[in-house]
Amino acid sequence: MSTVISIASEPKILAKPSMRIGEIVPKMKEYGVKEIPVVDDDNRIIGILSYRRIAVKGVGRDTRVQSVMDPPFYFVEDTDIDRAIASIVNWRAREVPVVNAKGIVIGIVSRNNVLRYVYERGLLPRIRVETIMSSPPITINKDESIARARWLMNKSGISRLPVLDDNEKIVGVITLSDIIEKIFSIRLSRRKGYEWIQSEESFLAAPVSEFMSSPPIVAPPDIDVYKAMEILLNNNISGIPITRGDDRVIGVLSGIDILRKYVESLVALQPISAKISNAIEGDEAVRLQIEKLVNNYLSKFSRYLNVIDFKISVKTLTKSGKNESREGRKQFDVKIRVVTSAGAFASESICWDLPTCIREALEIIEKRIRKNIEKRMFRGRISTEEST
Repeated sequence: MSTVISIASEPKILAKPSMRIGEIVPKMKEYGVKEIPVVDDDNRIIGILSYRRIAVKGVGRDTRVQSVMDPPFYFVEDTDIDRAIASIVNWRAREVPVVNAKGIVIGIVSRNNVLRYVYERGLLPRIRVETIMSSPPITINKDESIARARWLMNKSGISRLPVLDDNEKIVGVITLSDIIEKIFSIRLSRRKGYEWIQSEESFLAAPVSEFMSSPPIVAPPDIDVYKAMEILLNNNISGIPITRGDDRVIGVLSGIDILRKYVESLVALQPISAKISNAIEGDEAVRLQIEKLVNNYLSKFSRYLNVIDFKISVKTLTKSGKNESREGRKQFDVKIRVVTSAGAFASESICWDLPTCIREALEIIEKRIRKNIEKRMFRGRISTEEST
C-alpha cells in the first residue's frame, strides 16, 4: 500500500504560537504557501495558520500566531494515498501537514503533490476538460472594482474570477489570494494616523484591470485532462478559465475538479457533496452558486469533524413574517442543521438575498464548531497537565 508520506515534501515553514504575524507572513510570501502548521516546542502540531484567516481577521504585525490559528488538521504518515486524495478534495485544502505517531510534523502534502501523483501514474481516463469543468463560470468586468471582485468571490465560495472586457472576451484573471495579499500588505505597513485606511480604500475602489494577471493562462474545452494538468503544474496555478476560440469563457477548471474525478472512481471514498434542489427554487445559476457555497463550507467543517448529515430549509416571508403569497420583493428565512461526529449544530438567518442568507447561517455554524473544538482542545490540555 502506498502511503501519503511517500509523496510528501519537507515543511518549508513551521510557526510557533508565540511568533508574531509580522515575522511569519514574509516567509509565507517567500515560499508561496497559504497554510502552514503551528507547532509546540517539540514540533507537535497544535494548529494551522492560514493566509486567508490572517487577512480576514485584519490583524497587525504584532499579533501572536496563537490568536489567529485554526484547529489542526493533518494526515498520519501511514495514511493511504487514495484516502489522502479524497480528504484533500473534501477539505479543498492546498497544503496538509503529515505527522508521525507522536503528532510531530514530518512533511507537507500539497494539492500539487497529489495532482502530480495522479498525472505521472496515468490514473485518470483521457477525457476532455469540458466534461469536468465548473460551468457556468462566474466572471467580472475589467472596470468593476476590487471590492466587487472580493464580494463576488466570497459570496460564491470561489477563489478566482475571469476578467472580461466590454465584448465579453477574457482579458485577465484575478484571484482572492491576489486581493488578500495586497490588503494584508497595506495593513502590515500601517502607521500612526489614517493614511493606511485611505490606501486600503483606494485599492478596493480600483478597477480589477489594474491588478489582474494578464494575459491570462487559458485552455480550450476539448483539451485532454493530462494536458490541463501539465498547464497547472508547470505554471504553479490552481485553476484555469476554459475558453472557446472567440476568447469567451465557458467554464473554469481547477485542480480540485480533476482530483474529484479521480476520487469518484474510488467507490468507498466518495467526496462529501450537498445537492441543493428541493429547498432552492428559481434561477439555476443561483442554485449552482448556492450549492458551491454550501459544499465549500462542508469542506471546511470536514477538516475537523466527520460530517454525517446536512439539511437546509428555506421559507419565503413578507415583511410581517408571513408566508409570501403575492409578487414583490422576497425575504428569506434559512435554517441549516449539520450533524457531525461531535454532535449537531443548527442556525437560522433571515435576510433579503438568499445566497447571503445561507452564507450567514453557515458562518454561524462554523463559529459554533470552532468553539466546540477549542473547548475540547482546552480540556485535552488540562487532562495532559494533570496527568503529568
